[in-house]
Amino acid sequence: MNYQSKVAGDPARPEKRGLGGAIDRLFEVTRSGSTIRTEIIAALTTFLAASYVIVVNPAILQNAGIPFSAGVTATVLVSFIGSCAMGLYARSPILVAPGMGINALFAYTMVMGANVPLEIALGCVFWAGVLFTILAMLNLRTAVIEAIPKDLRYGIACGIGLFIALIGLENAKFIVASPDTIVALTQFTPVTLTFVAGFIITAALVVRRIPGAMMAGMIITTVLAIPIGRLWGDGSTFAGGAPDVHTLVNWSGLFAAPDFSFVGRVDLLGALQVAYAPFI
Repeated sequence: MNYQSKVAGDPARPEKRGLGGAIDRLFEVTRSGSTIRTEIIAALTTFLAASYVIVVNPAILQNAGIPFSAGVTATVLVSFIGSCAMGLYARSPILVAPGMGINALFAYTMVMGANVPLEIALGCVFWAGVLFTILAMLNLRTAVIEAIPKDLRYGIACGIGLFIALIGLENAKFIVASPDTIVALTQFTPVTLTFVAGFIITAALVVRRIPGAMMAGMIITTVLAIPIGRLWGDGSTFAGGAPDVHTLVNWSGLFAAPDFSFVGRVDLLGALQVAYAPFI
């Protein structure tokens, strides 16, 4: 009996009914050799692993002049719409969110480094998206990617991964800036010790192939972080220099309306000048 007959039409494996069955048929979960439970755990793990983008992306864009709240709104909406399109249209369980390398290029290289006006820089991003869409529709995107040497593609992927790791190590206060060696290890504090403990626990769970290891590691680390004021209180009480969470989050309003104040602040025609073609 072939695999297809086992999934559909096999009396021993009756077709699932209800909401779970509808989701199974829509996304062909069982046919792909997975289960609804596995996909839910994977989805929660993916969200927790990528949720830092909601804060880090606006923080980087803020350096280019985009208000933080507007950056959060754009990040959340783009991620939500892109991920829904990927799941419902492409039927692929892939999260789509702003790139952590492109935002640094936008803020530090274009706007701050090359002094490209913010509205024109946003126009370059728009036309780059249009160009990418055209390449995808004409099926030229694959040809462009394959034209890049494989070693260079692997190197770019590793570079982005190291960049994200650097952001994590810096946010955990595990490394600090150094005028002599660019970066250096910091003195151990409750903050850094919590990071090290969480990292070791997560790595151990992953190595032992525990289901939902990444998600469990993040939850355990969050619980460990409570005593040092990452969720309540003043972290500086336990570790000098640790930011007070009350200065980072407005606890009087956990919910706020989206900030669309920056909508329309883009110069589409100005971005088409020859001088900005390399940025596109």
